[in-house]
Amino acid sequence: MLKTLSLKKLRKWLLYGIGTAIMILMFWDLLFSRHGYFVLQHEMEVRQQLLEDIERLKAEKTSLQQEVIRLREDPKAMEEVIHRELGYVYPDETMMIMPALPKKAGKQDENQDRQRMIKK
Repeated sequence: MLKTLSLKKLRKWLLYGIGTAIMILMFWDLLFSRHGYFVLQHEMEVRQQLLEDIERLKAEKTSLQQEVIRLREDPKAMEEVIHRELGYVYPDETMMIMPALPKKAGKQDENQDRQRMIKK
């Protein structure tokens, strides 16, 4: 009788232990599996970022479409682009190409000009 009582307790604790282990495994799987909570959160963040990128790109596309229309229909805009990008000049204009200053020297000159302006 004493043996059967301890076997019943042993079975009971064994079932509790197995049930607890199963619950722990299910909880672990819910959080950390390939389709778990943390992966879902990361995918939602990536999705939100992609939606923001789509909106930004749509706005950029609209802006570029408007610029294309403007360049096709407005001769002044086309003329401006030809002057700026291609370097064309009118017969009565003179183009002067200045060499670029080294970055350090340019910064020093700007700082010196600022200091002169402050002193005056």
